[in-house]
Amino acid sequence: MRSMARSKYIIFDYTKIDKLIHNRLRLAMLSSIAYSEEIDFSSLKNTVKATDGNLGKQIEILEEAGYIVSRSLPAGKRTQKIVALTNKGRNALIRYKEHVASLLQFE
Repeated sequence: MRSMARSKYIIFDYTKIDKLIHNRLRLAMLSSIAYSEEIDFSSLKNTVKATDGNLGKQIEILEEAGYIVSRSLPAGKRTQKIVALTNKGRNALIRYKEHVASLLQFE
């Protein structure tokens, strides 16, 4: 019996890539938040090298999607925003990682 030869091509279903996560800044943010479990706005800003405005907008997008939650804590005369992954966000990030890893299986 002949063994089946491996297909010369891999099916690349780009529609399975989560568009929210695939954005470079949001991917960096979610990875950083997942690594830290929760992180304050300033640390996240420094980690991903974003501006206040851009980071704030991306936080809004990820919160609307249910991928992260944020809360504000008093920090002297100001408040400090803390962000954390939700279960939905963690599961989406895991699926994204698995899908991308499956696409990068080459020799």
